This record gives sequence, structure tokens and C-alpha cells, in this order.
Amino acid sequence: MNPLAWDYQTWRVVFLIAALMNFVGAAGALWRPAQNIKLMYGLENSPDLLLFLNRWLWWIVLLFGIGYLLIAWEPARFPGIVIMGAVGKALFAANWIYLRAHGRATNLVLFPSAWDTVFALLFLIYLIGGPRLP
Repeated sequence: MNPLAWDYQTWRVVFLIAALMNFVGAAGALWRPAQNIKLMYGLENSPDLLLFLNRWLWWIVLLFGIGYLLIAWEPARFPGIVIMGAVGKALFAANWIYLRAHGRATNLVLFPSAWDTVFALLFLIYLIGGPRLP
């Protein structure tokens, strides 16, 4: 299963899955931000500023999900969003792994970190050798 051999339609599905995962993650975190902070970082009774910043983080995740949805519609048309997605997913994964390694986050952050790492690599593979037109 070599991603360099995937056709245009397969890449569209990859970007659609990335979008859906962002939507699911953002929906849960935006719906119950205090619960999200407790689950991800082990913090209870979070200060208002932390809740505010956490909400903004998840709004950005939702915005990136919209970008991935655009890519899923027509990958060749949005290479800039693919670049932003690869960098964004790599940074999110690295930050969560860093926080976990330093005891500032729970093991739960390893799940989205793993997915973000996989998608960052897939986005990079698409940029290097993915099909440009159907």
C-alpha cells in the first residue's frame, strides 16, 4: 500500500478523513471545553484564560478541517492548504508529545498526536509525489 501509487480519488478520501477527524475533535472540545482540558491535560477548575485559549485552539482545528474539506473536493487546486496542513499537523503532534513527555498532558494526547503525525506524513507524500489531476 504505497501512498505514492495512490490515485486522485484515494487522496480525496484521505483529505476527507482528515477533515472529519478535525471536525470530531473540535466539536467535542468546543462543546465541553472544561471537560476537554481535564481529559487532555489533567486540569480541573481551569482558569477562564485557559478555557478561552483552549477554545481558540479548537476553533483553529475546526478551520483547518474546513481547509481539508476543500482539499478533499479538489486536491490539486489547494496545494497551499496542503502545505499548511502538513506543517500544522506536525506542530500539533510535536507540541502534544512534548507536553506529555514533560508531564503537562495526559496519555490521551498521544492518540491525536499519532493521527496528526500520520496525516502530516501523508500530506508531505502528496506534496512530493501525489497526483495533480484526476
